[in-house]
Amino acid sequence: MKPAWRGAFLVYVLVAALAAIAPTVISGRQVPANAPTSASSRRLLQYALPPDKLQKSYALYRLDFTLYFATTLWSLVVLLLMLRSRFGGRLRDWAERVSRYRILQAVIVMSLFVLILELTQLPFAAYAHSVGLQYGLSVQTWVSWFGDWGKGLLLEVLFASIAGWILYAVLRRSPQRWWFYFWLAMVPILVLVMFIAPIWIEPLFNRFEPLTGHHADLVAQIERVVHRGGMNIPEQRMFEMKASEKTNELNAYVTGFGRTKRVVVWDTTMEHMTIPQTLFVFGHEMGHYVLGHIPKELTLILIQLLVLMYVGCRLANWAVTRYGSRWGIRSLSDRASLPLLVLILSVLAFLDTPIVNGISRHYEHQADQYGLEVIHGLVPDAHLAAAQAFQILGERSLDYPYVGKLAEFWSWSHPTIRDRMIFVQSYDPWGEGWQPEFVKNAP
Repeated sequence: MKPAWRGAFLVYVLVAALAAIAPTVISGRQVPANAPTSASSRRLLQYALPPDKLQKSYALYRLDFTLYFATTLWSLVVLLLMLRSRFGGRLRDWAERVSRYRILQAVIVMSLFVLILELTQLPFAAYAHSVGLQYGLSVQTWVSWFGDWGKGLLLEVLFASIAGWILYAVLRRSPQRWWFYFWLAMVPILVLVMFIAPIWIEPLFNRFEPLTGHHADLVAQIERVVHRGGMNIPEQRMFEMKASEKTNELNAYVTGFGRTKRVVVWDTTMEHMTIPQTLFVFGHEMGHYVLGHIPKELTLILIQLLVLMYVGCRLANWAVTRYGSRWGIRSLSDRASLPLLVLILSVLAFLDTPIVNGISRHYEHQADQYGLEVIHGLVPDAHLAAAQAFQILGERSLDYPYVGKLAEFWSWSHPTIRDRMIFVQSYDPWGEGWQPEFVKNAP
């Protein structure tokens, strides 16, 4: 695995170098900074930060990049050390001595494996939280933060124990096609997790209240937006998240699957935005809801997972054949192979990151377009409201205005704030005499 590790290191060096260079706008639709739109003849508002915040945003930009690649590389190093030290074999032997039941062996192996990996990443995670506190992005106390870390760890252990038991069960029964059967078993589990997340998982980390509770005026305006889109999103599926207890940033999102699907707006968003600006944010999230982005993304992720599992199977079989005895791995169906399998899949997932993020950016762009279309005519100057919403979002999160091309390609799951502001001001099918793509009945 040394070539893969070196490849990741070269990527890190290249991206970090480009991040330090003054980048350019990366929009698929290039619009001059002072080009007039058909909606108005004014100059386009450009995303910008005052000097003090610009300096902080640049420091955060580089820190985030460094932490992302440093934590990725460190996790690969830890897994390589596990292989060289035969840690997997020792863990397997200890689990077999403790219990003769395979399901309990799986719980022991997976629990300790996940615990060690999380502990090795804990310093990086704690440092990231301290940076958030230092720069005013987070207000979460350390007690609360460690509580969330512990709850997340327990959920990981639970999921990993179930997945690990299934994985080695299918490995023993079908050494050649285990990757396909394991993938089949994961499909309903992932769907189930998405279904129950809004009800059982997300409330473990944040408080949620019905949006109608304290924002009846906003809900009345939201109902106009929902009606404009020809959709039926019941009030029972609109929630306010008490994000201000932990962060100063703004956000909203769509979560759940089927009957648990819902739109969530952070209380910080409603506190710092006007109703027209908040309606655009809601319209964006409604776009995810209406355009079916959650099931589409889930389908694409499952297809990618199937490919990664197949490639991982081929690489793992080759590695065990050549190095198994050196690493204390009897066969691929031996639980001692766990660090090897996780290492291979981690490298493949890392290399697949630009594809996942590219798909996400496409859907986020569609949601921006839908959000603008669905509020057009319902608020004064929808283009300006949307642009101002992005300015506020970026300023509260200290988003760097000059993101590099490779940085966006590799790490950004959303288009840059700068590009999004330009798009919502320049997209004007109404002024150009043609129908909008998604909301046909908009005036």
